[in-house]
Amino acid sequence: MTKSRFFLVLLLIGTAFWGISFPVTKDSFSVLHPYSFLLYRFIIAAVILNFIFHKQLSVISKQGIKYGILAGIPLGLAILLHTVGLKYTSSSNASFIAGIEVLLIPIFKLLFFRKPVQRKMWFACIVALAGLYIIAMSSSEGFVLGDLYVFVGSVFFSFYVLLVSKLKHKTEAFSFVIVQLYTCAAMYGILTITTLGPGALRVPMQEDIWTSLLFTGVLATAYMYCVQNIAQKHIDEEKIALAYLCEPIFATIAAYILINEEITQRTIIGGILILFAMFIAEANMRKMKPILFLYKTAKPDSHSSKVTGQSGN
Repeated sequence: MTKSRFFLVLLLIGTAFWGISFPVTKDSFSVLHPYSFLLYRFIIAAVILNFIFHKQLSVISKQGIKYGILAGIPLGLAILLHTVGLKYTSSSNASFIAGIEVLLIPIFKLLFFRKPVQRKMWFACIVALAGLYIIAMSSSEGFVLGDLYVFVGSVFFSFYVLLVSKLKHKTEAFSFVIVQLYTCAAMYGILTITTLGPGALRVPMQEDIWTSLLFTGVLATAYMYCVQNIAQKHIDEEKIALAYLCEPIFATIAAYILINEEITQRTIIGGILILFAMFIAEANMRKMKPILFLYKTAKPDSHSSKVTGQSGN
């Protein structure tokens, strides 16, 4: 297995964690404010990675810290808007609208970074977007304010993915992502104190809240962003975005199991289109051309043999 496919598998596992985190996070908002939830989630993630990769962090340069803060700001804004949006829309809606990144990333890559995008990737993005549209339109709620928050968050997240790609060779990956997570935690801490007051920093005591915080902090944050930052050294940004589209599928399944959100036929059809888009992105078109050519040329031969057989009779 190549490095790119190995990290693609790790990313897909991470999208499962992300998908499960949507209903898990939404269920916690009845007790904990989204700002406080994000603060604890990112502190947990940053401290865990700090403990595991403390040697890399101890030798980080000032430039590495600067790059980590620079990437952490759009990441923090994206996660903030996604989380706040989740409070006002369904978990399945939020996860699918977040998938608009699959189209935003190649568009931003072309417009702002002047990098070409393969034709098959454009086609894969269109197929994936069609699947996303089919699923999103299955919601009976229509477009709500929470959907808008999630969409704007996806704009910031798309920029974050491209920024990581631009900076990936200028700093060490582990320390880079740790600084990003600390930056997000600092942003949420300031936001919590200034808008909710110091009392909002009170540590929650409920067991189910800590289950949600540990799941999202360790698996959906520490694991996922660590894998993503390393994976982007081996995988193009468009494929990263396509891998993220598995998140809504996992989110819908998790929402059905955990909080009884309905799975419709549209969801199934849209999910199949998204998976087909990933196949297009991964398929080697040059190797497939000879197969398609042989298939096309085989048809006339079989037909002509039938004609020959008939004339002989």
